Amino acid sequence: MLGESKKISIGPNCTLILKGPASARILEGSLEALGYRPGPRDRLVAKPWRSLPLYSSDGAVVEVILGEGGSAELVGEDTIPREWRDLSNAVGESFKLMVIGGVDSGKTSLITYLYNNHVAKGGVWVADLDMGQSEICPPTTIAVARGGRPTPSLSVLEPTRVFPVGYTSPSHFLKKALDSVSDLVFAVGGEGRLLVNTDGWVEGDPARSYKAQLVRILRPSHVVLIGLEGAGEIEQASAEVGADLIQMRTPAAVMKRDQSARKALRELHYARYLRGSRLRSIPRRWLRVRPLLFPTLSMEDYLKTVVTELEQSAHQAAPLINGLDMTEAGIGIISYMWANDSLVPKLSLFAGIDDKSLARFYTPHEGAVGLMEVGAVILSTSFKEVHVLKPSS
Repeated sequence: MLGESKKISIGPNCTLILKGPASARILEGSLEALGYRPGPRDRLVAKPWRSLPLYSSDGAVVEVILGEGGSAELVGEDTIPREWRDLSNAVGESFKLMVIGGVDSGKTSLITYLYNNHVAKGGVWVADLDMGQSEICPPTTIAVARGGRPTPSLSVLEPTRVFPVGYTSPSHFLKKALDSVSDLVFAVGGEGRLLVNTDGWVEGDPARSYKAQLVRILRPSHVVLIGLEGAGEIEQASAEVGADLIQMRTPAAVMKRDQSARKALRELHYARYLRGSRLRSIPRRWLRVRPLLFPTLSMEDYLKTVVTELEQSAHQAAPLINGLDMTEAGIGIISYMWANDSLVPKLSLFAGIDDKSLARFYTPHEGAVGLMEVGAVILSTSFKEVHVLKPSS
């Protein structure tokens, strides 16, 4: 529920940090939001579990509306680190910059800031490799988009290519994650103005090795490490591809989120792409469908594995599953529907195969289905995460 609006004065060289759900509109003066300069008609929105810094160099008055759990905090300084501004000036006109850091380290904010500072000089490509907290594509996927104008949030960018991974973290299935990134790099080709955001899995040798492999695949001109010490293999990989390695501290103003908040944010994102879904049924023989992670396995055998795992885990939905049909249980496996020559799949929930050999799935998509690839995350029909299939399955 939205609260009443109130006026807040921002002093010179001060920042108002909106913590969502919240919004603000300029009444007097001027603002900058991660390099974006809004006009008087713009309403700046901080989504739930996200923050947005509004900096004013000369002072401003804003109208603020707070949603339930939202807040607005005044800070007597510019919260954009000086090293961010220095980096923006140093990368030049042509760049392929990759940001690596843990969860809630400011990666997305830095990418947004750099994007806004450079997009006015020509289009900028953004690659989102954070399959758990993605900005420009659904969770469980990675994507690339090209932007042509400033924005306070990268979520407004429309992806030109989306690559399903199937999981919300590369740690579950490294090979599939790396193969998807390789496909993305091939799709982007030699574009020289590219910003790459990565996931927050950085703790432990497997995580550092994965990030080093990303560097070798992407071959960036700059690798920015936020809040990471002892880069090890990442530093070695950067040297191999000739990338400038830049280390930065985690900004103090970054909003911290626990696991439950990150899960809730993903669920809001699922809902964005699945809202308006209805149950569709088509003869199984008409549908080309395959497990994304095990393409040689029949869909029927994959469903048997899914049902067995739910039963063994004593999941509350398991008793309601009828054979390979999960519709009565109110659950489905997140899936990706390819139609015609589209490079961006439609999201769906594959609910199984009933006793009449009808494939059943929930989707807002009304058109024909060329191919459906089925992932590994199980959602309820209200788009809540209920189970993640084990990689060993």
